[in-house]
Parts: sequence; structure tokens; C-alpha cells
Amino acid sequence: MLSEYARQHATQGVQVLGFSLDGPDQLPKVRDVASQLQFPVGLLGSAWAGGYGRVWRLPVSFVIGRDGRLAYNGWDDEDPVLTQARLHKLVDPLLR
Repeated sequence: MLSEYARQHATQGVQVLGFSLDGPDQLPKVRDVASQLQFPVGLLGSAWAGGYGRVWRLPVSFVIGRDGRLAYNGWDDEDPVLTQARLHKLVDPLLR
């Protein structure tokens, strides 16, 4: 779903990034999963994600607007499931 959305809206500047918390020993598995996606995936190597703090649950999603501000924080959402309809509701207004 994210790959398709990113592909459809790439000309509007949409970029999707994925991050794995798996250790380096799991790199082959991460590469296998990442090869099926249409966006880059990196290894964090630690549950600590810089200024965001510790990642407590996965998956977690964030939406950052063109101005660099956090438009959606999945950690603060009681129902963080990102469906296609929800993705459109969160991101489409930022593309206008």
C-alpha cells in the first residue's frame, strides 16, 4: 500500500522511508523484505530513534509536511493502523 501510494504521488514530492530495528545479523532478511518495497529501508540498529526517543511499538508511522513539521505522530494515536483511506486523509491535504 505504501509503495503504491508513494509511486502514485512521487511527482507531488511524496517520499516514504522505512526503518528496521533488526540487528545486523538479520540484514539478509531485512534486505529480502525491503527488496519487495518501492521505498528505501534502513537499519536503525537500536530501539532509540534520536529525538523521537525509544520505539515502543511497531509498526509506527509519521507524516512530515513539506515545511518539515510533524503532521501526524503515530505514537500519539490510539488506533495507529494506517489504512489506505487513512493515508489519503492524512497526506492528500498536504499535497494541495
